Order: sequence, then structure tokens, then C-alpha cells
Amino acid sequence: MLIGLLKYTRRSVLEQMLMACVIITALELACGLIVNVWLGMEVWDYSHEPWNLMGQICANASAIWVYLSFVGIYANELARRGMFKEQGEPMRILP
Repeated sequence: MLIGLLKYTRRSVLEQMLMACVIITALELACGLIVNVWLGMEVWDYSHEPWNLMGQICANASAIWVYLSFVGIYANELARRGMFKEQGEPMRILP
């Protein structure tokens, strides 16, 4: 849902992908601190990865989120056009 709201920022798809990466990584950190640290469930552990923060997030995973966020952005666009019959300007890849 948060990625879908990025459409209204009137930014290019590349900028939306970077913003989505920040949102997803922040949510992953928050969820990791609750589930893995506070509740002790140890669902994932990035402590062996370089550039990790408390073993909950790492640079490699964040880089992957940049590319995967395109799927979310594109799926959101298709859903809005298909389900809600929204018309809009074409998606801009670059600024």
C-alpha cells in the first residue's frame, strides 16, 4: 500500500524504486527488531552479511529491494488501471 502511494509523488519510476527501497528496509528493520530481537523468534539473521545493522537489515538485501520494488510499482499501476479504471500519464522510468 505504501509503495502504491508513491505514485502520487509524481516522481519517476527509478525515484519511486529508491523511495520504496527505503520504506521496505525500514519496515524490515522494525519487524526484525520486534520479531527477532524482542520476541526472540530468530526468523532471519543478516549478521554474517557485510554492512548489516544488528543482523536485521543489510546492504545486499536493500539493493535487492530496489529491483523487486519495480514489480510492486508495476503491479500497482496495472491494478489501478484494471480494477479502478484509472487513467493517467505513462510511467516515466527516468526523471
